[in-house]
Order: sequence, then structure tokens, then C-alpha cells
Amino acid sequence: MMSCTDEPHLFWFSPRAHAAPANVQAYGAVALASPCELNNSEPAVVLLDCREADAAIELAKMRVETGPKPYLIPVVRQLTPESVVSLVAHGANDAVTERDIEHPEGIIRDAKGHAGLIDLALDARAGFAQMQAHANAMGSPVFMKDANGTYIGCNDRFENFLGFGREAIQGKTVYDVAPSELALTYHRADLDLVSSGGLQSYATGVRHASGKIRMVRFFKSAIRDGAGRIAGIVGAMHDIADVRGLRDTHAEFQSVAREINAELGGAHGTAPAIDPDAPLVERIAQRNAAALAQLYRIYHRRLTRFLNRMSWNEQLIEEVINDTFLVVWNKAAQFRYDCAASTWIMSIAYRCALSALRRERHTRLLVPLDDSYALMHYWHDYESSDLISKALNLLPDEQRLVMSLAYVLGHSMTEIADIIDRPPATVKAILHRARNSLRRAMSTLGH
Repeated sequence: MMSCTDEPHLFWFSPRAHAAPANVQAYGAVALASPCELNNSEPAVVLLDCREADAAIELAKMRVETGPKPYLIPVVRQLTPESVVSLVAHGANDAVTERDIEHPEGIIRDAKGHAGLIDLALDARAGFAQMQAHANAMGSPVFMKDANGTYIGCNDRFENFLGFGREAIQGKTVYDVAPSELALTYHRADLDLVSSGGLQSYATGVRHASGKIRMVRFFKSAIRDGAGRIAGIVGAMHDIADVRGLRDTHAEFQSVAREINAELGGAHGTAPAIDPDAPLVERIAQRNAAALAQLYRIYHRRLTRFLNRMSWNEQLIEEVINDTFLVVWNKAAQFRYDCAASTWIMSIAYRCALSALRRERHTRLLVPLDDSYALMHYWHDYESSDLISKALNLLPDEQRLVMSLAYVLGHSMTEIADIIDRPPATVKAILHRARNSLRRAMSTLGH
């Protein structure tokens, strides 16, 4: 819990130098002459006066100058569903009208609470002490990072593999301990894992203490705290040259990851029974823009991966994502919670993508589009050296889609059926054929 001295500060910034309304000043709002005046080491809530300015432009400028930490609330003349989604896409944490801030108590209270959570998510180092004991007991090199990508622990075997003492690892990032081109690979993978959660496995090179690049397979898990939030990463490495130890490393890591998640997440190690995104959908149904902003940030990267090989056009992808959240904003009250919120959102994105690609197929579509499915890839730069990912790229489009949804994004058969609107039995049959195709593709590649 934050102390009083850690309570987020409230600021008012007006590009036109207008003073804060008296109702806002009554809550201690401090006028900012420039965003540079913000202390980025402290949590802050900024009411951004956009009543006479382009809110999207001002938000983008503010984010460039302040980074992700401040909780930004543009104040505009009026809000429409389209403008709410646009503001969220440009970095708003909430959006209010000038009439809303006539009685700002609830807005300011909620904003300070969320700003404090952002501060903890970006800076917290607590909650991982128990992981060190697990790491020390493992026979493979093991490391731990917080949600911001900073090493917070490792075992002796990890130190020995890299050739660094622990003091040269803890508190550092991959850019401090690895060549830049490899560090970028690890960083992308970490961002992907923190964004989507679950387990991750891929092969790449690591500079050994000998100075040579050794091929290793990473097994990594996102670690969640008691509230279900992703708090960091625990990972293990297996030297690919050691064929005999691969299966043991994988099994050992999965066991440790389950134990750590159980300790951080609560008794008995059971997954939360409540859909973590359902409360956000409920608040969106009540026209809460802050909830839409939270959901947008949770899903933006995941949806980008979902779409980025249907079209290489980044603008089209962003349009589809915004269309998706416009549907979420307009239809949240109609969501019946008969599936996970994530499944509902992915199915909306899928249908929005098909519609957009049909409209643009003559200029932007990169793959054939039939009446039901489009090609979807999820194989990233950090997996390019992985034989499995190369084999997956040889599969027929529909099989690759289902394999991606099942094994990369972790959806169940029922969820995949909901997303692509096919019966679960059909999905199961497609997945069965995909596994057989994958075996043949692996054989073709010489595995």
C-alpha cells in the first residue's frame, strides 16, 4: 500500500494557458507550464485541457514528453463513441467532458487510484523473494525479471553460463548483459510474454561465458500476483546441444512455474475463477472511458499480433483495432458473459478484420481471402531460427490459424470455435489435421 507521501499528485495542463476550473483547483490541482515540469519518478494525474485544442495531437505530444507513467485525462467539449476510442488509442487513460469536471471528485479519486497502480506495475520489486529458492534448486540456468524487464534474480548456473557475477546481472536489463542484436530479440519476446501471459518457448542464441554464441531453448512463464496481474517473468534455458536434458528441463520448468504462480497467486495454486477482464467490460457498459483505456492497453499488442500478417499495412491494422474497440464500447451492455471476455474481443477483431480486408482486398490484402477464413501468423522475429516455426509456416492457411489460436495465444477448442464461428468438433478435426501436417513439414525440413 502506498504511503501518503506516495499519493499521486494532481496537475492541470492547458496548451492555451487557461487556468484550471475552480472545482478542479479545490482538489489541489497544480498548473503545469510545461509537461517537462513533471517528475517522472512520481505517480501523477494530469487533466489535459483540450477544449480548444486537438486532443489526439496534444495526447501524443504529452506521451512523447512524459512516457507511460502519468495518468492522462483529456478534457474535451463533448465525447462520442468514436472520439472515446480515438483518445484511448492516442494514449488517454480516461476521457471526460467539461461538464464532467463540474463535479470531479469521483474522477479524481479513481484516477489517483489507477495512477498508483501504474506506478507499482512499473517500479515494484517486491513479491519475488520466494522465487530465488526455486531457482537455486533447479539444474538449469534460471533468471527472474520484473514486469519492466529488469533482472531481479537468477541462480548460480545462469551466472556461470553468462560469465557474470550476480551483481552484474541484478538491476540490469538484457541490453546490459547481451550483444545488442540478441538483446533486441530477448526484449521483443519479453514484451510479448508480458502482454499475453502464459508460457513461452523458443530457440535463439545466447553469448556463453566462453565468448561463443550457443543455441539455447528458452522456457519462460509470466508470473501473476494475487490480483491476477502480470508481475514479471521467470525463465529457464536449455543448451540445445544437450539433447538428453531437453525434456527434463521443460518438465522441471513447468513444475517450478506452477509452484511460483501458486505462491504469488494464492492458496492451492488454482487459477482465478473470475474472468479478469469481465469487470472492465461491465464498467465499459456503464460508459466508463477509463475502463476502455485499460482494456485497450491490455489487448492492443495481442490484437496487433493477431492481425499483422493479414496485412502489412500498419494503418489498416490500427483501423481494425479501433473498429474492434468501438464495437466493444457500443456492445458491452449486450455481452452475456457466456464466454471469456478475451474470446469475445478476439471474435470481434476477427470479424472486423474480415470486413476491412474485403473492403481493401484489391489494394492491401496480401493473402487470398475466402468466405470464412484469412491467413493469420503469430511467428515473431525471435522465433525465426526455430525449426517448429518454420514448419508451421508450411501449413495450409486454416490449419495455421487454428494452431496459432491454440498453441500461441492459448485458446481452448470452445474459444476457437467462438472466435472463428465454427463448431468445436470441426475445430478439433482441423487441429488434428494440422498436427499431422506439422509432422510431415518437420520431416521435410530434415528433423
